[in-house]
Amino acid sequence: MGKLCKILLVSAMLLVGGCSSKESEKKEPVSDNTEKTTLKITIQDEVNKKELFNGNVSVEGKVETLADFLEKAKDLDVKMEDGQYGKTIMAMKGVETKDFNKGPWWLYESENNESCKAAGSCDAASSLKIKDGDDFTFTYTASY
Repeated sequence: MGKLCKILLVSAMLLVGGCSSKESEKKEPVSDNTEKTTLKITIQDEVNKKELFNGNVSVEGKVETLADFLEKAKDLDVKMEDGQYGKTIMAMKGVETKDFNKGPWWLYESENNESCKAAGSCDAASSLKIKDGDDFTFTYTASY
């Protein structure tokens, strides 16, 4: 009887020790509850008369502003600079504003974003709140 108790005790210790060490090595599973934001994006180059992009773009993670979204949307190849009124778009899809004082510039508009509709124009990208399903048209233009 004493031998059986020792075997059971050692087995139980190995089982508990093995389970606890495996549990501590496990990483937490990725949540299926990841936030995802999809915007309808159109990018037009009026200077060279080209449409550079037209389609839906999705990013994962929390985004509140247009700048947050554009920073995560790697396929759009967006470059922004901090300006007097917030983030300014300097390049998209390889088309870049060389001299902000002379242009051409990147402008954007939305027909369904609540803030843009309410104000009659869109705020700076870093302060413009967005929602899943918003549509934005970005235009590279020499005039505004």
